[in-house]
Amino acid sequence: MTPSDGDGFEPTETSTARDLPVVLAAAFVVAQVADAPTALVVSRELNPIIGVAPPAVSIVLKVALILFVLAVVRVIGPRRPVLARVVLVVGIVAGVVGAISNTDLTPIRG
Repeated sequence: MTPSDGDGFEPTETSTARDLPVVLAAAFVVAQVADAPTALVVSRELNPIIGVAPPAVSIVLKVALILFVLAVVRVIGPRRPVLARVVLVVGIVAGVVGAISNTDLTPIRG
């Protein structure tokens, strides 16, 4: 444990654990937002909702998805913090995989 220098900015173990859901939520939003524009510019999207819907509808659906997941995490977070974090991590992975699958970096070819 480091001695306090009295400036009030000493990190605590609880502050790190308390801030993790905020960091995960921010990463989730970034991953999902990164997936949206890449899905709109590819010639063949693997996601059936994004692939057949007009671009404006696709963006509205993506925003609705993000808000829904964040609301679910907000509701279940106080009682089931591990489940809330798992939901966010799954969303982050889905967004990153979705964004990569829409680029030339993907091994998936449709």
